[in-house]
Amino acid sequence: MLKKIFCGLSLGLPILLSGCAGDDPGYYITDSFGFDTVCIVDNKNVPPAFFIALRQAVADKGLTVRTVAKAEKSCPAVIVYDAKYTKKVPYLVDAKLMLIHEIGSTDIVNLKKYGSSDSLRDNLKDDEPAIRDMVNRLLPRSTPW
Repeated sequence: MLKKIFCGLSLGLPILLSGCAGDDPGYYITDSFGFDTVCIVDNKNVPPAFFIALRQAVADKGLTVRTVAKAEKSCPAVIVYDAKYTKKVPYLVDAKLMLIHEIGSTDIVNLKKYGSSDSLRDNLKDDEPAIRDMVNRLLPRSTPW
């Protein structure tokens, strides 16, 4: 009798569980952040390459991105950014992202630097992975790649 119960469970359990796995809504759950639009406040003191990489990284999260001159009340979430580059050669030295929610809370992410200062002197065009890492820490959720 015990063998029949065990055999029935071992055959029926995978079929039962496979029904739950079929309800996959896709990579992105709609409105999982609590907002679907992010406004990025344009900072004219930062090179455009930083803004372009930031905008693309946020858009890759499945969010609609708007560029604004200053924070607007119509935006459910606002990202304010700042980055410092060396003067002679454009190397990213420091960066900060601030996410301001409609409810008033603020999340801040700073650039993480690994290795020695010589190994961190990446060219401006090579900063996209660091910017994407900052966005992933600011808006943690899996990405489609």
